[in-house]
Amino acid sequence: MKKRFYALLAALAVLLGGCAPVDLSDQQQVDITGQLQEPAPSATEAEESAAPVEGEVRVAYDPSDSLNPYTMTSQLNRQLVPLLYDSLTRPDKTWRPENLLAREITQTDGKQYVVKLRGDALFWDGTRLDGKDVIYSFTTAVASDSNWKQMLQNVSGCSVNSDGDVVFRLYSADADFPALLSFPIVKEGTAGEDFPVGVSKYYVSGTWRQGVVLEQNPLYWQEAGSIKKVLLVGVSDPGALGFSLRTGDVDLVYSDLSDPELSNLSAQSAPVSLNNLVYVGINGSRGLLAEPAFRQALSLAVNRDELVQKAYVSRARATMYPLNPDFYRMESIELSAPRDLTRAGELLDELGLRQKDDDGWRLRYGAPVTLRLLVNSENAARTAAAALIAEQLARLGIRVEVVSQSFSQYQSSLAGYNYDLYIGETRLMDNMDFSLLLNGGALGYAAPYSEYLSDLARAYRATGTGVGTLCEAFSAQTPFIPLVFRQGAVSFERAFQAEILATEQDIFYNIMEW
Repeated sequence: MKKRFYALLAALAVLLGGCAPVDLSDQQQVDITGQLQEPAPSATEAEESAAPVEGEVRVAYDPSDSLNPYTMTSQLNRQLVPLLYDSLTRPDKTWRPENLLAREITQTDGKQYVVKLRGDALFWDGTRLDGKDVIYSFTTAVASDSNWKQMLQNVSGCSVNSDGDVVFRLYSADADFPALLSFPIVKEGTAGEDFPVGVSKYYVSGTWRQGVVLEQNPLYWQEAGSIKKVLLVGVSDPGALGFSLRTGDVDLVYSDLSDPELSNLSAQSAPVSLNNLVYVGINGSRGLLAEPAFRQALSLAVNRDELVQKAYVSRARATMYPLNPDFYRMESIELSAPRDLTRAGELLDELGLRQKDDDGWRLRYGAPVTLRLLVNSENAARTAAAALIAEQLARLGIRVEVVSQSFSQYQSSLAGYNYDLYIGETRLMDNMDFSLLLNGGALGYAAPYSEYLSDLARAYRATGTGVGTLCEAFSAQTPFIPLVFRQGAVSFERAFQAEILATEQDIFYNIMEW
């Protein structure tokens, strides 16, 4: 078996090394990017390719993009990274970090972590993983144009100690830093290749009629599962993913449900909790919005369950807090997001907004209290949410004018603080840090600042304790209004039989159990 494995590696080296096309068993030719040069299959061939085969799974990929984790640009290929490259850790469904290539992680002080590596981890070329490979991968990650670059910004240094352990030093203390060690580990010196050498469940073994073959790696440190091959089906147009699933060309499709076609598939699906927070941003420099009690009243008047059902077609989770309801540190927190118009009205009364006009609008200085809610017109879910929020606040006696703008205009308005409220969305990092929404700038804009809340958030991030106190303080200050965390889905037809457990970071999370 090992002889066959290394023979395949040799063939792969030729294939991806920029040499002339290789004569493969099916007589297809492949260029150095992995794109097939072949005629279209016949109707009979297409029917045969759609038949499920035990021990195989077919997944879409973009043949015009790379399989290099640090240079790929397409979402399709990014979702393949966990199959081809292990990381030190990975977050589970609750964002609790699980060790992969890390055997043990120790926080030696608030700003330093020591990572002991697995002793049985081999790259697919047979060489053993060591600390210099991790340093090399870290350096590659922070120099890349990738999400890992942002996730690792708090790292001030990375080195290997005398025991061969990897030491990460941070600028600021972070109790959940291990959740950020999900960058792909590649062998030193290979990051510039089309297909860097990794510690992997699967490796590229060749091609087939529709794309690329990933074969189970016999050198992998975990026990092998029943899926022996992953067949990568070339789908250059993401808009064709739904069609590919319906025709049986692929067995499963992941979507964050931003694509209407994929959100309406009549297939079975496994939910995927996303770290995408949808919120109402607040211009704290304007009138009543500078008052914490007024902001709190607005939050209490929002019916988040209605937003989930109508704006996000039940593909989201309501939240009153800026931390994901699925986050493991939220286990002790009451997660319901009740609407309380009575308490909201009391808060407004206490602010002197008792008087109403004949239409029921609360008056200030003789005029109805009116807020401009900004939303970008291209996003149907946010536009629907804005309309619902306007209706909900109307029941509180607050008039909301929804201003729908193109995304470029929307960005200009935010940058110029030309708004009262806006609907925004941001993806939190896997350590659940939401500080950018508190401190102004690129996300917070004119968000009202609370030194007390910022200090609590900083202390919580450093220790991982005090989440209840933080949530209470957040509700009292309400510097912005959390609405929902969006959800995605892995969709598959009934012919595909597997108990899929998927995370945002790894839709193949439990492929070893399929």
